[in-house]
Amino acid sequence: MNVVLVGHVDHGKSTLIGRLLYDSESIKDERVEEIQKLAEEYKRKFEFAYFLDSFEDELKEERTIDTVSLMFKSKKNFYTITDVPGHKEFIKNMLTGASHADVAVLVVSAEEGVQEQTRRHMFLLKMLGIKQVFVVVNKMDIEDYNKERFEEEKEQISTLLNSFDYPTKEMLFIPVSAMEGDNIYKYSEHMEWYDGPTLIDALDGVTLKGKEKPLRFAVQDIYKVEDEETIVGRVESGILRRADNVVFEPSGVKAKVEKINVFEGELAEAKAGDSIGIIINGGVVKRGDVLGLVEKPPKPTNEFLGEAVLLDKNLKKGEVVEIRCGTAKVSGEIKEIREKIDSETGAVLESNPEEINEHDAATIVFATEPLVVEEFAEIPELGRFVLVKNSKNIGAGVVLSATLSF
Repeated sequence: MNVVLVGHVDHGKSTLIGRLLYDSESIKDERVEEIQKLAEEYKRKFEFAYFLDSFEDELKEERTIDTVSLMFKSKKNFYTITDVPGHKEFIKNMLTGASHADVAVLVVSAEEGVQEQTRRHMFLLKMLGIKQVFVVVNKMDIEDYNKERFEEEKEQISTLLNSFDYPTKEMLFIPVSAMEGDNIYKYSEHMEWYDGPTLIDALDGVTLKGKEKPLRFAVQDIYKVEDEETIVGRVESGILRRADNVVFEPSGVKAKVEKINVFEGELAEAKAGDSIGIIINGGVVKRGDVLGLVEKPPKPTNEFLGEAVLLDKNLKKGEVVEIRCGTAKVSGEIKEIREKIDSETGAVLESNPEEINEHDAATIVFATEPLVVEEFAEIPELGRFVLVKNSKNIGAGVVLSATLSF
């Protein structure tokens, strides 16, 4: 299960992951000794957040400056947990980390409450369609494990979540201290007034609903190996089998799959997430093409509706940018900006504006060269896109509608 932790800087996300790794015994004893020695060298109090440090410089800054993904195992599940930076300048990493998540954990400090980055991260979670969110009210030890303080924060956070249409009455709010380990793996002796599950019990209780998706294979490149043309790429959804009759779009090439190769040898089938090379019985395909079964083909489009967050610069109606989706890179025009949205609150600020600026969000109609995109809610792997201007990533978003009749 993929879990992403989100929240404002210094609200304790890294410490929480450190506690999960430590209590699940996912860290070797020699690593613990190494971290303790490093902490003493910098004359810092030993904290679980140090388990996540990618660079020694980060200890000096006491900030998480890069997206970090780690694995641990509970008694029930394997988890990949991603720590996303809380600083405004690193918000683009949020889209990378959160877009693969099944579940999100929102971390809010009992000391500081909802902050700017809390609001922005919740907006992005909503935009990315992540419905399962647990709320962790951290640093309860600093507030002397006070129930009234927890209830105050719960009310404030609920107001924020309600603005994004999250069903707060059905959601779980867990009072914790990541530093002391309260209500993470073990129930807290200091908060007997709380009768809900610990964080790990809540995560273990999640049931992911499987949904059969159509086959989609994104073409990364074409190589010639021993006089055979091998099409290299990744299965984004569904299952690809030898002898399948397939079509590549937007090239329009129809073919039969003769071989499915991996480094170790040949496969009879490949599943979502597999990086493979395939050999077909003819036809010229190109990087950016998407393969599907003839009976359930990918559909190229010249227009789509997306919701995007601008991370840099500004964007005007009629402007042309590069759009990257899957392995495809195409030219696209900002045909229509339908709504400008506040990326902190989700409120509609303006209808049909002429332009949007840094940190604005918007629903936009893009007119593009032929391109295969999928609605993010259906196939998220081909439902995300990046906007590029002057060779710089300036925005990212998700596809709301891949058809012409929005």
